[in-house]
Amino acid sequence: MKDPGLSLQVTDTPMSASCAELLLSGSGRTVVLVGGELDLDSAQSLYEGLRQAVDKSRTGLTVDLRGVDFCDCSGLDVLLRIRHRAVAQGKTMGIRGASRQVEKLLAMTGTRPLFTTVGSSALASPAGGRRLWNT
Repeated sequence: MKDPGLSLQVTDTPMSASCAELLLSGSGRTVVLVGGELDLDSAQSLYEGLRQAVDKSRTGLTVDLRGVDFCDCSGLDVLLRIRHRAVAQGKTMGIRGASRQVEKLLAMTGTRPLFTTVGSSALASPAGGRRLWNT
């Protein structure tokens, strides 16, 4: 069932080596669905895409990591840099759908509390949403 509060936001700029989809909620919050591996190879392009997303959002950014298979310190660095940018703009950044491996990385580094937690029902992906980027 499509959530009427969400709509697809299209951009021409490839975000990363991982697939992603930008959605804009009725609250002005942007949701980015990320998949693949967050590592040194994808870090710079992922940062650029997330930077654009946070800059365009009104209230903040939620990064949905349910499609992420692996995240190393380069991927974590991207998430922390984007969070810093969001906070500097008076916005929030949340993470949802993180795998056990990603949650373990966040817990081991003590960074989990830095990211707000967003329930999956609050910002569900609309039915028929389309993938904007692929590997």
